[in-house]
Amino acid sequence: MVTRVELRLGSRVFDRDDFVIWCVPGPEGGDVPEDADLAGGPGGPVRARSASGPGAELLVGDDLAERAAALGAGLVCADPGRARALGVRADGVVADAGTDPSAARVTELVATGLPVCVAAGPAGKAGSAALASLAVYAWLGARVFRVGAPDVRPARQVLDMVASIRGTRPPAVSRRGLA
Repeated sequence: MVTRVELRLGSRVFDRDDFVIWCVPGPEGGDVPEDADLAGGPGGPVRARSASGPGAELLVGDDLAERAAALGAGLVCADPGRARALGVRADGVVADAGTDPSAARVTELVATGLPVCVAAGPAGKAGSAALASLAVYAWLGARVFRVGAPDVRPARQVLDMVASIRGTRPPAVSRRGLA
């Protein structure tokens, strides 16, 4: 059995069974939906919604590993081993599986015990196929999901359903059918 690492961003701690929605606002900016846990784009630091101060930063990209280590920030990267070797703290490393990764790739990264980030399709364009992909990635063990602002609510619903089916959270609504 793989030991899964907590994800710690500033004062916010995401448990080993939590799904995290990372909202990438569209080019026009706009509000970040309430269901998003993280907000920001690949062009700059990402902030945990409930965290404050410089410890809340989550940098994106392997080229920022040294900076993340110096700041004590988290890092989303394709090479977690390199990030750890450069001093990025273990509870801040997120393995980036990329956009529409294969199930085998997600399974391989999940086996490391690190939180795994996936994106299903282009931000803001999550149709039923992309949402179905998110469900599969969640079932395989991915924990961070990069979606566009318009896709936050449907993504949260999908991830909540997966968590309910897995038994890691109670269903939002429980109905009993009587015939």
